[in-house]
Parts: sequence; C-alpha cells; structure tokens
Amino acid sequence: MKFIDPFSKSVRSFLLLGLTLLLFLTSCGSLHNDQGSNSTPTPPNQIVTFPTCRQSTCYPGSMPSIRPFIDTWDNIHLFLSFDYKIPQPSAVANHYNFIWGAAPDNVSPFRSTNPKMFITYYISLNRDNGTFSDSNAVHDLNYWKSVHPDWILYRCDRVTPAYLGGEPNIPFNFVNPAVISWQIQTYALQASANGYDGIAADNVNLENLSGACGFYDNGTWVQRYTGQNNDPQWIADISTWLTIMQQRLHSLPRPLALIPNLALRPLSLDDPLVQQMLQHIDGMLDEGGFTIYNQGYLTDENWLERIQLIRSVQAMNKPYYIVNQFNSVSVNSNEIQWALASYLMSKEHLSALFISTRQGYGGDTRYGEYNAPIGSPIGEIYQGQNVYWRDYSNGRVVVNPSATDTYTVSMNAPPGHFVDLYGHYIGQTITLSPHSGIVLLTG
Repeated sequence: MKFIDPFSKSVRSFLLLGLTLLLFLTSCGSLHNDQGSNSTPTPPNQIVTFPTCRQSTCYPGSMPSIRPFIDTWDNIHLFLSFDYKIPQPSAVANHYNFIWGAAPDNVSPFRSTNPKMFITYYISLNRDNGTFSDSNAVHDLNYWKSVHPDWILYRCDRVTPAYLGGEPNIPFNFVNPAVISWQIQTYALQASANGYDGIAADNVNLENLSGACGFYDNGTWVQRYTGQNNDPQWIADISTWLTIMQQRLHSLPRPLALIPNLALRPLSLDDPLVQQMLQHIDGMLDEGGFTIYNQGYLTDENWLERIQLIRSVQAMNKPYYIVNQFNSVSVNSNEIQWALASYLMSKEHLSALFISTRQGYGGDTRYGEYNAPIGSPIGEIYQGQNVYWRDYSNGRVVVNPSATDTYTVSMNAPPGHFVDLYGHYIGQTITLSPHSGIVLLTG
C-alpha cells in the first residue's frame, strides 16, 4: 500500500457551471491569521455538478448476496487500515464501518460488537502472501522454481523477479488462470468460510511499478510487458484480473466483494478502460488520498478530479475508502482539517476516512475532530471567491486546493454564527493558505 498516484488530467469537461446566490465566507483565527491578507473579489458562485445517486435504490451499496455497506450520509465515518496493533477489537469495533485487512482471529470479536461492519481479508495483486492464517509463511525463489516455474514474473533481465517496492515476496504472472485459481483456493475460499465479507486486494496499480517484463513457459521466455511504467498490456491485464477475480469471488458459496487498492494513473476517469474496471469492483480503497501517499498535497485540478472520482464511484453504488498519510511525526490540526474537509466535500452515502502518519497502519487512530456533529450535506459542492464550499445541516466546509495562492474570503453570516472544531468563534472573514481546509459548525 504505498505507490504514488497523482491521477492528474483536466476535469473541466466534468464541470457544469450555474449561477446561484452570492455567498461570502469567514475565517478562523486558530487556522490562519487574517492580518496582512487581501480580501479577494467576490465572483458569482459556481455550482460544481458531479454524478450523484440519492435514490433509495442507490444505497447502502452491495449486491444482494454481499453484506450491505454502512450508509455514511450523516456526520463523519471511519475505517481501519489493518488491525495488527489492536489488542481488543471489540473495544473499538463500533467506531468503524470497514476494515481493510483484518486478521483472522479478529473477525469474530469485531463482528460480535458491530454486526454491520464490513470486514475484508488482505491479499496482494500477484505476490506470495503466505498461508491464509500466516502471512509470514512465504516461500523463496527456489521453492517456486521447483513447483511452479511458469508462475514467476521477471524483470527484463530475465533473471530478477519483479519484486515490488523492495519486498521479498515472489511475484506471479497474475493473468495465468492457475495463479488466480491458487488465490481463490488459498485465500478467498477460507476467507469466505471464516466470516469475511470481501477481499482487500493491494497494489492494483495501473503503472507497472515493479518493472515486470515476462515469464518462462516450459523454459521458453515469453515477454509480455516492456518493463516501463506506462504499458498498455499491463493495464489491460489489470482489467482482466479484476474482471475474473470479481466473477470468481461472486461465485463462491458465500460470495465475497472485491475491494482493491486501485491506483488509476496514468489513465483519467473518462477513459473507457477505467470505466470498465470500475464496473468490475465492489468498492475502492484510495491509498493516495488527498496527500499523494504522504508525498505532499493533491492540489488544483488534481484535487477536483479526485473529488469527481470519489463521487462517481459512490454514484455507482460502491463505497470509496480514502487514506490520507502525512509525512510527519504526528498529524497536526491543519493536516487533519485538510484531509477531513476534502473528505466532506466528496462524501455521499458510501465513503469513509482514514488519517495517519506515513504508513501508520494497524492501530485505532482516532482524532477528536472526527466527533464533529456536522450532520448531512444539504447541497452540492460549489466554487466562490476562488475556493470550494459545501453546506451541511449543522455546518459548512471550505477548501482552498490551490498549490500557491492564499485567499481571504467572506462568510455572509454574522460573527459567531460558525465555530471551528476547536471552539473558536468565526468572524466575518477567514484566510485560507495554499492546500488548506476548514470544517465549521453552526454556533
């Protein structure tokens, strides 16, 4: 779970603009200081229209034979990214909607406390993940050469396995039908029998980040890929794997959902192949989130396109789980506000949030800001005064996704009408520095 996907292309073609009332926005002294900033002109607000599904048939999403996902329409919803640092699962189960990669021993205590929780079993796209109950029980290269030499995926030197990110797990040719059958037999069947609801498939990257090139078939080299990041055959094979894996999971005696950690770069949302892939998943984990895998901030049109993607997946009746990692020792309030406000811009009925330090997975990481009783959305995201807004039944969210510009904006509300998440009353303006956000509650 660690590869960069800025997912960048223009989204102007997705936006339909319309006039609405002028709205003026405020600022929070605890976030940024107003002194020295210039108020910006106030153009008419522009409604940003995204795909939305709000009929009763659209949520909570799932196919009839899969456990329903929890409706996220009200307030802030969370999920767990692994659980290996949680000694008492039952003590935290009610705080989470979903678990990405739960340990087998934790399924029962999670389920007994929170029967609605959606619990998934972790595998990777194409690596040896050990046995169902022991992920450390992996085999080395010599073992796989002796039992399934035709499964091993190599780099273009034809000698080095296409290891991913320095991990020692042996990589396989994932479109080999025998490999898919092994994944089903070794992991999925047992997950289904042990009470899981789905498979969390990691490292489903449309970029060939491991430099994979080919494999040996009865001792003869077969070059399938170029070894370069951007490879049409690699992308096509990812699509094939998703299609077949979902079909196989849905066909189990107790069907499982397929929820991959899917990185869509280099393709854009409007690419027909992306739309095809989204049809063959049951939900999506986005490890890049709004922080580019802890490498920075998703800004400008990239931010807007990510909002578009999150809303589009939910409109397909599928959940979207957003990871936001920060490259710091501890996550500060400004970082939380950025991730939380961006999440609330995109949230519909099927989305949950995870915030942590870099690779800070496995534990019960909750921040006080999550308790904000902001209510439910009462309108679409809109743009005004160069920033983005969304109104909630008990508050308002404002985001400045610009990578470079600071904006001081007006609120069109009396002083004290809004309060920030730290108890500070809001004046008539707020100043938003580059890539910042704020969540406000009605006072």
